Amino acid sequence: MIKRISLFAVCFILLIGCFGTDVAIAVEYKEENIFEPMWENVASITLDMTFSNAVITSSGSIIGRNGTTAINATFVLARRNVNGTFTEVDRWSATNGSIPSILITSRTTRNQLPGTYRLSVTAHVTRNSRTETVFGDHTATLR
Repeated sequence: MIKRISLFAVCFILLIGCFGTDVAIAVEYKEENIFEPMWENVASITLDMTFSNAVITSSGSIIGRNGTTAINATFVLARRNVNGTFTEVDRWSATNGSIPSILITSRTTRNQLPGTYRLSVTAHVTRNSRTETVFGDHTATLR
């Protein structure tokens, strides 16, 4: 079994390398929803959700390092099912605005049931002609 997992991991890393982009995953500070920088192109990712009645307001920001020229991100809001899997309830894309190294977005999703929700982001950040793919997620409960 360990050999199978190791073989899978090696194949996955080789497959990622074939696409010419870097992939990085961050570790979340649980108390602040801020991700520890582990990337070459990104200084920070912040994700948050606020709840009011049956309305969820999801927000996210991605701050690129100096020299960042493009940030393209997809945000997904999903609700946890009884079996522990997640079902997507909203999805949107965002790109950096007039300041190329900053992306800030917010979205309201209405008529949501109480439960646990996950806000996740996958972003492609370009700096010095090199694109890096970064991920982050945050989970919170609507009561």
